[in-house]
Amino acid sequence: MAMKGNKAALMKAVSELKEADYSKEPELNSMYMRLSNGRKQFAEIFEKNIKVIMQISSLDLTMQHQTEKIMEISQSIERATEAIFGTGSGEGYASGSSNNQHEELTNTIIKVSEDTKEVYRKIESGQNELTTIKELSEQVISISIEMQKDMDELFGIIERMGQVISGIDAISMQTNLLALNASVEAARAGEAGKGFSVVANEIRELAGETQKMVGTMGNFVENMKHASQKSSKSASNTISELYSMTDRIKNVWELNDENRKSVSDVNESVSSIATVSQEISCSMTEMENQIIGSTNFMRQVSTDLNQAIEPVVNIEKMLDEAVKQMGAMTDDAFFRLENKEFAEYMKNAISAHHTWLGNLHKMVSERKVIPLQLDSSKCGFGHFYYSMTPKIPEVLPIWDTLGDKHRRFHQFGASVINALNGGNYSEAEQIYRKADNYSKELIADMEKILLLAEKG
Repeated sequence: MAMKGNKAALMKAVSELKEADYSKEPELNSMYMRLSNGRKQFAEIFEKNIKVIMQISSLDLTMQHQTEKIMEISQSIERATEAIFGTGSGEGYASGSSNNQHEELTNTIIKVSEDTKEVYRKIESGQNELTTIKELSEQVISISIEMQKDMDELFGIIERMGQVISGIDAISMQTNLLALNASVEAARAGEAGKGFSVVANEIRELAGETQKMVGTMGNFVENMKHASQKSSKSASNTISELYSMTDRIKNVWELNDENRKSVSDVNESVSSIATVSQEISCSMTEMENQIIGSTNFMRQVSTDLNQAIEPVVNIEKMLDEAVKQMGAMTDDAFFRLENKEFAEYMKNAISAHHTWLGNLHKMVSERKVIPLQLDSSKCGFGHFYYSMTPKIPEVLPIWDTLGDKHRRFHQFGASVINALNGGNYSEAEQIYRKADNYSKELIADMEKILLLAEKG
């Protein structure tokens, strides 16, 4: 009966997986060893599953964050492309539909270039006309100078004619006097001087006629002299005016020549700008097409990433369910976690909590959003917390309050991210300080549980 009672006690010990002296019962000892090893393996598998699901949750979070960043970058590029090229977005956002403004600018520059060429042609035509006028003016001046010389020579001839006429007039006057004296002498001679008297009268009449003709010629020469003086003066004034006009034509010609050269330079510059603008337009079109292609590619990558995340999310859900099932199995004595194992989980949870708070501080300090787990059930502590209930009576009162506290703690992360996205950096710092203070209470509870688990 004693042996039966001892065997029953050993069987009870095996059922509770307690250490006992199984040396007299090899079968029970073998069973105990197998169950004990199985429990250890279960604990190891449970620990590995917890680590794996934590890593998968982290991977899921990172992929979602990067997908969102890619979408944000894609949308930013799309908006920038629309602002630069004037391209529409959405379903109608397609390659080759852009660059209207720059094309209009290029066409305007080309039109200006053509207009400048036309202005240059007109200026050049005007320059040729001015050159012809300038040459004609110089020819007229040359002819006028020759004419003035001829007028001066004519004036000299008239002067000499006047002198000759004066000499003839003097001779005719002397001839008249001689004829008069001859008549007087012929009258004194009487009958003998009658023939000579006739000759003297004829000479006197010839002298009178000569004086009349000389007087007429004198008036004519004097009139010619006055006319020549006027013509010479007029020619001189004409030459002076022609010189003045030629100087003005020369100034206009030089100014027009400078304008022609300037317009030529402007035309070359505008033509170069038009050529460069066309090249830029082609480059911008090509660049736009590449940007649009890259944007569409990034959008497709985001879609592919979202699809790629779905299996990860499903795996995470299945692993989470498996961990919870394994956690439920720990209620059974065969799979119950030892206190020291539970304590290790608590240490890891405290470490994960500090890491999460450090990442929150990093975001606030650098003013940059990074992947941060906002779901309290998927963080390092959350997977463990929601998968099991500790079997340490003193721990349960504290354990039961941790869920709400932990959930509220993660809400600080969402608030900080919203503040950073809105550019409210001072508000983000205030929220972080609140999270840091609130964290102290949460850490204190976790450390109490750790202390109780280590004592147990």
